[in-house]
Amino acid sequence: MIRRSILALLSAAIVLPSALSAQQMTVAMVEDMDLAAPELPAGGDIVRVENRSDERFVDFVIGPLDLPADMGHLRPPIQVAEIPVDGWLQGFAVTMEDGAGSALPMDLLHHVNFIDPDKRDLFAPIARRVIAAGRETREKKLPSLLGYPIEAGDRMIISSMFANPIGTDVPEAYLRVRIFYSLEEDGFMQPRDVYPFYLDVMGPVGAKDFAVPPGKTVHAYEASPVIEGRILGIGGHLHDYATVLRLEDVTEGKVLWEAEPEYDGEGRLTGVSESILLMSGGIKVTPEHTYRIYVEYENPMAHPTPDGGMGEIGGVIWASKDVVWPELRRDDPIYVADLINTLEAPEKAGGHGGHGDHGGMEMDAMDHSRMDHGRMDHGTMSSGDQASEPAHEHGAAEEHDGR
Repeated sequence: MIRRSILALLSAAIVLPSALSAQQMTVAMVEDMDLAAPELPAGGDIVRVENRSDERFVDFVIGPLDLPADMGHLRPPIQVAEIPVDGWLQGFAVTMEDGAGSALPMDLLHHVNFIDPDKRDLFAPIARRVIAAGRETREKKLPSLLGYPIEAGDRMIISSMFANPIGTDVPEAYLRVRIFYSLEEDGFMQPRDVYPFYLDVMGPVGAKDFAVPPGKTVHAYEASPVIEGRILGIGGHLHDYATVLRLEDVTEGKVLWEAEPEYDGEGRLTGVSESILLMSGGIKVTPEHTYRIYVEYENPMAHPTPDGGMGEIGGVIWASKDVVWPELRRDDPIYVADLINTLEAPEKAGGHGGHGDHGGMEMDAMDHSRMDHGRMDHGTMSSGDQASEPAHEHGAAEEHDGR
């Protein structure tokens, strides 16, 4: 069982998320100390892999977990597991269960991430974010003609966080992540390869949350993709009081995509619009251009928002024909710093200061059952709109306009 002994450290991070940020490894620290990428844990003591080849899915089961009532946030040790098949990942589902296999409330899950440490991401030389899910995540499936290529032996770092707001102790809980796949033998046409991508307004390394003081808060980050391709699905992640999240082509001065935060009658964020762009041919991105992820928050209160802010975009990209994805460089200081934070930050993380990445496949944005002529929900692609903010140098920028 994962016991309460970890919770004191987690609760300190909940109260002082800025202290967590200060503990994060930076690229400068890696360079100054000449650090190498750490070794991954050997397997995992609380994860088991169950391949149901006849039904074309594999389950990754994390647990047992001891989740006392009102415990705050619990982040178990990092687990490492291997993909057991060659084929294409075509969807996933997450559930919480008890020891008998009966469903538990999804409120027990904060988030889970699957990260491939042996392949690089699109916009940064960090380990590739493959899957991200939270308590609100429904079953996701790609159209049958698209799939993320996987091979038996592919390693996945599994990072997860749990909470228990339901008011009763849960002494034995399990998280089940079910990955749906197809094999080469399954169809007349093999799926076309697509890849996940991820952008964060705070950049690829370090803490992803930030303070939202009274008034307007702006964060932005710029980068270029390592290969050319077309974004076929895109979505985002925000917190309460977010007003804008968009992807811009800085080189051409255009807004490529803008999300619409969705709020309930009490002003709580309930979702972020997503877009599928398969029917329209997608959004072309190229290494010759610079792209910006941009987020705005508007805090009407006289004090900082309790949960802070985040601004992330994730989705899938179809690589252009004959494009070769560059090999991962394990000695790149950005990769090293990111991997150290991924493996070691769980021991320091909690609350919103301990948010994991929400990058990875935004399957909502490619869910074939929800396609609607190149749009989903209220996401838009407006390639002719002018970006409203001036370009920054590559990297993150922020602005606060307190009142």
